[in-house]
Amino acid sequence: MSIPSHILNLIENNAVDEAIVSLDRFIEESGDSAEAYFQRGKLHWQAGHRREAINDYHRAVDIDSASPAREALRLSMSIMNFYNTDLYNP
Repeated sequence: MSIPSHILNLIENNAVDEAIVSLDRFIEESGDSAEAYFQRGKLHWQAGHRREAINDYHRAVDIDSASPAREALRLSMSIMNFYNTDLYNP
């Protein structure tokens, strides 16, 4: 099932919090949708909710292994694993 246009409009208009709530409802009502989890993951990442974003990316990949969430998950994990010793000892 594809994401309804009113939710896509929220995403396009950068209404992050409202789009997340709408995607929560959509996922609850329609069941598993890799695209919905991927989109919600991107919104969570944008909002700074890293854990929720990574969980959504994982769920999207579990549903559809060819989902673009696979690449988003790889990139997010590389960002989270970045280690810069200069930040600890300025």
